Parts: sequence; C-alpha cells; structure tokens
Amino acid sequence: MLKEISQIKRVVFAIFVRELKTRFGKYRLGYLWALIEPFLHIAIFVGIRGILAGSLRGATDKIIYHVDYPLFLAAGLVPFFMFRHIVSQVMNSIEANRGLFAYQPVKPIDAMISRWVLEGVIFVIIWILVFLILDFIGFKTKIKDPLGLVGIYILFYIFSFGVGMIFCMIVNIYEELRNMVPPLMMFLFFTSALFYPIHIIPKKFQIYLLWNPCLHFIELSRASFFPLYKADMCSLNFIIICTFCALFLGLFLYRVKIKEVLASE
Repeated sequence: MLKEISQIKRVVFAIFVRELKTRFGKYRLGYLWALIEPFLHIAIFVGIRGILAGSLRGATDKIIYHVDYPLFLAAGLVPFFMFRHIVSQVMNSIEANRGLFAYQPVKPIDAMISRWVLEGVIFVIIWILVFLILDFIGFKTKIKDPLGLVGIYILFYIFSFGVGMIFCMIVNIYEELRNMVPPLMMFLFFTSALFYPIHIIPKKFQIYLLWNPCLHFIELSRASFFPLYKADMCSLNFIIICTFCALFLGLFLYRVKIKEVLASE
C-alpha cells in the first residue's frame, strides 16, 4: 500500500513539473498573465462603475457593508477564476496527456490531480499577490475569520475538482458537448455575484440565483473576509452537500467510464 502511494506521488509530481513547464515555459508573460487577468477584470468593472457614477472616486467608493469596490471584486473574481481554471484544466487533462498513459504507472487520475494541484498553487500565490498589491495602493481590510475563509476556499477547491472530473468524463464521451462548457462558464460568471452583492438583486430573481453553488461559495467567503459583510441568504450546508456530491459523481463516472474514454480517439 505504501509502495503504491509512493509511486502515485512520484507520477503526480512528474506530471506536475511537466504541466508547469508546458503551461508557462513557452511564454514570457505566462506567469504574469495569471496575475494580470484578475486585475484586468477589476479595472474593467471599476471603470464601468466609474462611468455610471460619473467619477473615478465613485468607482472605488465603498459599497454595501462598507467594502471598497476593488476589494469586493477581488474577493469574488480570484476564487472564481480558480474554479474556472480547475474545471478547464481537469476537463482537458486526458486529451493533453493521452500519450503518457501508454506507460503502465501513469493513470488518467494522476494527470487530473497534477493539474488540480498546480491550479491550487497558482491560486494561493495569486490571492496573496492581489491583496498585497491592493493593500499597497490603499485598499486595506482585515480578515474577519481566517480559518472560516480557508475552509470555504478548500471546499470550493474540492468542488472545482469534482466538477472538472464530471466534465472530463462527459466531454470525452460526448465530444459535441465540449463546446457547451465556455457558455456555461460565462453564464456562471454573470450569476455568481462576482461584481454585485446578492442582496441588491430583486427578491423574485434571488431564488433562482441561489441555486448556483458558486454564488454561495463567493458570498460566504466574503462574509468570512470582510468584518461587516453578511451572507444570510447563503448556506454552508448547501456548499458542503454540493462539494461531496460533485466529488462523488466525478469519482463514480471516472470508475465506470474511464475505460470507454481511453478507448475513444
């Protein structure tokens, strides 16, 4: 048993290094883009708010619960990008590493885990850099519940892996469904309370948006982050259930469908 675990660790680490070189080694801005992406989105939405408010000061003013708007955006966009990137990378892990599966020690799950771990490392680094930079330019805050925030991020991280596995199995069996994933991610981008708090949405629409697990992850993480922020309409039990359901379904589909996926070209 220990020998098998040791072998899995070696394989996962080897693929991890390979993924790191493949993703960032070819492009000089590869590492920087991971940091530029959230700031680019923050700048766009701050600019839109500034246009609507009629001034740059209005663009960065505090919103509901006394949170500076750039901080509010960063607290939603950075974890959402983690989710989106994990789903995409895990979903495409088999196609990207299919040639490696000719070697008996290498399994598709190893490729999935390697990409998942890499995205987790990137998320931690980007999260730290984004909030350090925002703090440096004057948007300061104090984390209300650090352990609660980390706990929600871990659940979101596991949930993302489960969703990525589900999509991986589905799109490798039904290739035509692969084109449906980007529109789905765009839909989630606009319905996960990334640039607005759920409380400002009319109540007749809130009931529909609250079926989106990503919204609960984002709002609950903000409630743990900002001292006065409230997420009374969101449920910790709901995201725990969604996380374990996504992970269970992903692992189940992997177990029953992986041979069919590997047999398909």
